Amino acid sequence: MLQFQEVFLISIGLSFVLAVLYRVLTKPAEMRRIKEDMKFLKEKVSSAQRAGNTEEAKRYSSDMMKASSQQFKASMKPMFASMIIFFFCLGWINTTYAEMFVTMPFALPFLGAQLNWFWWYLIITMPATMIFRKGLGVE
Repeated sequence: MLQFQEVFLISIGLSFVLAVLYRVLTKPAEMRRIKEDMKFLKEKVSSAQRAGNTEEAKRYSSDMMKASSQQFKASMKPMFASMIIFFFCLGWINTTYAEMFVTMPFALPFLGAQLNWFWWYLIITMPATMIFRKGLGVE
């Protein structure tokens, strides 16, 4: 197997593992509820501001900040776990594939036609992560 194919498979695998990790360590239903609450509160703040009711707007803003804090806390645990895995894997990929270059069939803006392992990894990982997260219902 060629090196760029190996990095491709590693990127897909790492994206899947991190998406599963987020799915396991967060409660998607709770995250959706918090997100809906924040949307509702944002609408209430806007309508209170339009009506000129500053006290009500402040109260809703405070509630919105509390919901935002809950969302942040819920996402911290999987973020730390994924950072550990990510940096460990990135270090290994860097030492293993440091000399690897992928020649693209066309030049990419700002990157050119020849990509090192890192840019190849990013190009593969970004859409793969979005697909896996959507498939697993991760917010």
